[in-house]
Amino acid sequence: MMTPLKTGYSDILRLAIPVSAGTFMQFLVVLTDNYFLSQTSDAALNGAGNAGLLYITLAMVGQGFSSTGQILIARRVGEGRGHEAINILRSGLAVMLCVSILLVALVLIALYSGFSGVFKDTETGYIFESFMSIRMWGFLPSFMSMMLVAYFMGTARSKILMWAMIVTGTVNIIGDAGLISGRWGLPALGADGAAWASLLAETFGMAVLVGNVLWRHGAELWASAWMKVEAFRRWVRLATPMVLQLTITLGTWSMFFFFVEQVGVMELKVSHIARNFFMLAFVVSQGIQQTTRTFISGLLGEGRGHALAPVIKRLLVVNASGILLVSHGGILYPTLIASPFFDAPEGLYAAVRTLPVIFTAMMMYSFSSVLLSTVQGSGNTSAALVIELTALVAYTTVSILLTLVYPQPVWLIWRVEWIYFSLMGLGCLVFLKRWDWRSKAV
Repeated sequence: MMTPLKTGYSDILRLAIPVSAGTFMQFLVVLTDNYFLSQTSDAALNGAGNAGLLYITLAMVGQGFSSTGQILIARRVGEGRGHEAINILRSGLAVMLCVSILLVALVLIALYSGFSGVFKDTETGYIFESFMSIRMWGFLPSFMSMMLVAYFMGTARSKILMWAMIVTGTVNIIGDAGLISGRWGLPALGADGAAWASLLAETFGMAVLVGNVLWRHGAELWASAWMKVEAFRRWVRLATPMVLQLTITLGTWSMFFFFVEQVGVMELKVSHIARNFFMLAFVVSQGIQQTTRTFISGLLGEGRGHALAPVIKRLLVVNASGILLVSHGGILYPTLIASPFFDAPEGLYAAVRTLPVIFTAMMMYSFSSVLLSTVQGSGNTSAALVIELTALVAYTTVSILLTLVYPQPVWLIWRVEWIYFSLMGLGCLVFLKRWDWRSKAV
């Protein structure tokens, strides 16, 4: 008999902390990338930064598919059919491998077609193209890792994820230090060194997850059956709205940075530093969002609808408290945070004005992210897509006005995040209060 899912504060932290700790290593990776690249040139930081954003945007195809896999696995475990989790994992790994190969091919076509010509600054465009030609190969290990993460989170076993991300972060930091500026006898590759370091790091991280699942379930994995066609179709139907939602969301955010580049190089550099700071919220929220989807789907599978409201409140408290803990510097000591990245006083001034704006957006994100994950975890991925698209239309419209039509200082441009998160949170609240979201079958 399956043990009922425990939903106390300690249980939330037990599941979320390993994911957030591992994500913190990813934050250190990005921070290290940006620090070393900022010592090289502004063009290196901006070109590699925009390439990284495009990479993350395309990776949302895999993230959407794997996240719905997590929902399915958690629901089956809650229903007492945990043996089907291996079938879902095996089928998912095969699909993710095929999709990652397709994405590599699409990026190659885009690069050869002259995509880098969208940049106003020629040097930034050149670095973008060179960086992306290496970085794209990371889709292969990272997509496999996403599916393995979905399996471990869906079965409420997250400790191995922390170790995998620690390995990923350590390899990346060492690779950055050696390959960007040429330490320890390694070639000085500049921005390309950061791309190679990230590719190596993702490969090592995947190896940790693959090794663990083979050690624990190797024979079972090879002997398991593929998912039945109808079950796989249901997965695809569930995944399609989330894939679209995540891809459009990150694509819109990436487009925002391309808009800012048209305003100026300094404004783009400030925005990439602000993005690093915003990732502190992502460190906390990534663990809570994953936990939210597992809890909501698992509780619905167990038929424990009465436990949903209390656990959502606990998730909101933990997420807001964690984000406040890691991000308070944005409003209390922004100069200390921004000064390592800027020599020019105008850049430092702009960053110091921008960080408090980001802090407010992060606190809004702490609530809206849990509410959106609740909608997704219940299986209502189409509703989540509609909510996010509504917020994105407003976000994109205002972004265009503040960058291309009536260019504004960078700290005013970043206030578009307030519009986005407030509309997303409001849409989720309306849906959760007015619709019967608890009875969705997945």
